[in-house]
Amino acid sequence: MSTRSPASSRRLRQLRKVLVILALFSLLQYLTTGTVRWPVALYQKVTATLSDYATRPEAGWRRATQSLEEIGAAREGQSVTDFDLTGRVVRIADGDTVSILDHSNTQHKVRLYGIDTPERDQPYGSAAKRQLTQLIDEKPVGVVIVTTDSYGRVVGTLYQDGVNINVAMVASGYAWWYQHFAPHEHALREAEQSARQQGLGLWADPRPVAPWDWRRNKR
Repeated sequence: MSTRSPASSRRLRQLRKVLVILALFSLLQYLTTGTVRWPVALYQKVTATLSDYATRPEAGWRRATQSLEEIGAAREGQSVTDFDLTGRVVRIADGDTVSILDHSNTQHKVRLYGIDTPERDQPYGSAAKRQLTQLIDEKPVGVVIVTTDSYGRVVGTLYQDGVNINVAMVASGYAWWYQHFAPHEHALREAEQSARQQGLGLWADPRPVAPWDWRRNKR
């Protein structure tokens, strides 16, 4: 007694039909040409089609790979050719938040990705703001956007004349590597290690308080 389900039996009958058709087609080709070449021709056609798609500039996987490479380069401090946002810095709120006026006179608030600086009422808070002011105030910048935060601010990596400002702030000793939100940013990690070893900025303090700890203690 058969234990096959109706669906399995139906699929088996369909497979048999396909095999019969292929066998008849192969026999016909052999009788007319003396050889069976359709499997090779089919393989070559499929391979050529896939190869043609893969080499197209507009191929989806290629665009995705290029975007990931550019974002990775931006995060790691390498140069990139295109920015998601460009404009002039018109306001510096603190050591890690600025406002940029783009070419259409639209203002964007930008939070620097992967770093955290002392709060304004915290030791080194004013110094961090002064450091960022020296680097980019009233200067043209480019931004590679990573995300948008819960406050509606753009979160990204800032560049000024080819310099990764996020890394520069950490390297100067006036910003912490925000490891919780950017755990894989090796350039930020190395910049912080270097600043610590040299005792730069807030690292001159033997026991500096991380901004996230400061905020938690102020609640």
